[in-house]
Amino acid sequence: MKWGRRFSSDLMQVGLIRRVVRFHPLQFLLILPVLVVVVLASISMILGVWHPGFNFGLVLTWVVWWGLLIALFVVVGRGWCLMCPFGAFVDWLQRLSLWRKRTWSLGFNFVYPRRLRNLWLGIAFFVGFIFLDAGYGISNSPALTGGLIVALILWGLWVALLYDRRTFCRYQCPLTVFIGMSSMFAPFEIRRKDAEVCQQCKTKNCFKGDEHFYGCPMLEFPGGGMDTNRDCILCTECIKACPYENITMRLRGWGHDLWARKRGLPDESIAGVILAALVTVVSLFLVLFLPKLYLLVNPLLPAGTPPNDWPRLVSIGIIYLGGIAVALLLMYGFSHLSRIFGGDKSIPTRFFFTHFGYAAIPLGIMKFLSDILDHIFRTWGAVVDVTRALVQDFPLNRLMLEEVTVKQLMSAEQTYFLQTLMVGIGFGASLYIAYKLAGRAFPDKVTAFKVFLPMGAFIFILTMTALWALSAAL
Repeated sequence: MKWGRRFSSDLMQVGLIRRVVRFHPLQFLLILPVLVVVVLASISMILGVWHPGFNFGLVLTWVVWWGLLIALFVVVGRGWCLMCPFGAFVDWLQRLSLWRKRTWSLGFNFVYPRRLRNLWLGIAFFVGFIFLDAGYGISNSPALTGGLIVALILWGLWVALLYDRRTFCRYQCPLTVFIGMSSMFAPFEIRRKDAEVCQQCKTKNCFKGDEHFYGCPMLEFPGGGMDTNRDCILCTECIKACPYENITMRLRGWGHDLWARKRGLPDESIAGVILAALVTVVSLFLVLFLPKLYLLVNPLLPAGTPPNDWPRLVSIGIIYLGGIAVALLLMYGFSHLSRIFGGDKSIPTRFFFTHFGYAAIPLGIMKFLSDILDHIFRTWGAVVDVTRALVQDFPLNRLMLEEVTVKQLMSAEQTYFLQTLMVGIGFGASLYIAYKLAGRAFPDKVTAFKVFLPMGAFIFILTMTALWALSAAL
């Protein structure tokens, strides 16, 4: 804890920041330009040119937005959720207001079932989301990407009519696991200042809201001792609603939530391992085994018309499930080794699995970021070209350019070096988190180091897998 406190700072002590955060329409003003861009991108994908390299909406979504999304994880956590139009539609539908507090709302406001208040559905939806690109090539299809945007909007609105607040964003959004777990690595947080003030508070405005402000839309209770960024979308409603000004924004050490949270949860731990597995084990398996597996499956299934190439889809599905299973089994095996090294047989293996799964998250984030950087470096020139084409045929984007600029910011070797460096940073951060977790579980330094060793070996294997996947893709 000392390391996190030493480097923390209360941003609400800065007058300009305090005034901006307390400005009621702030979130709406952040959402509005993003909404305009999303509308233009959607029109482009639905009505514009169908070639993936010339479509404004497609290039903007999978080059600019996807890279920005991951970069925000590292800096502010769920920064995208603060300005996400899909979540805004949920708020606007329920509140029937863009930002002002209304005394009445729309929807049934049912309480989400207790047995579903976890990440299991979110994990399945996120793996399915990633599979859409690997299997169907959604990032190369304006129609599929546009259809996904429409489906997400309708899905979110339907859930908003049934359940209270942002139930969709917290539990069902396909990106909530990715964004939520990764935000725990960010050096930024919204937390209460003085626990005693919150304990004596009778109104709990940060959660319930008051006559002027809404409570937390993500069903979080900042005054109740919230200790992770997982579900905080940085909307600052709690800061505005608190009558005692006891909730603040501050900086802290990177990865603080991953080792300093009160207790580990099985769904969070498994989600952390899966996030890392998707860009390490699964990526390597796709490179090594997809061609061979396709040849085995091809005679057994009828060949479809792309993107419904059934042998390829089944092969990729097998690799995804197999890669995730391998990573989880490895994690369980090394957790058992930590149990043996710890010397206390009364502590079950599942405790070590749940406790240390969070350590894989920094490596997974950095590998995701290294992959998108390679894509950006190879396709950045297209952003200017497709924007120019959109301006010439605004807003339909039907103009087909003669060519799209292909200009490498770095050579393949330089890009690989940068990717390797980022994976190395993720490796170091994951090792650090694992060491801190070991120290929290075992006060004795010798025992903590022994328990850490198998977890360090697991992280090392994932890192070597990531580097192998990068080199194999050259």
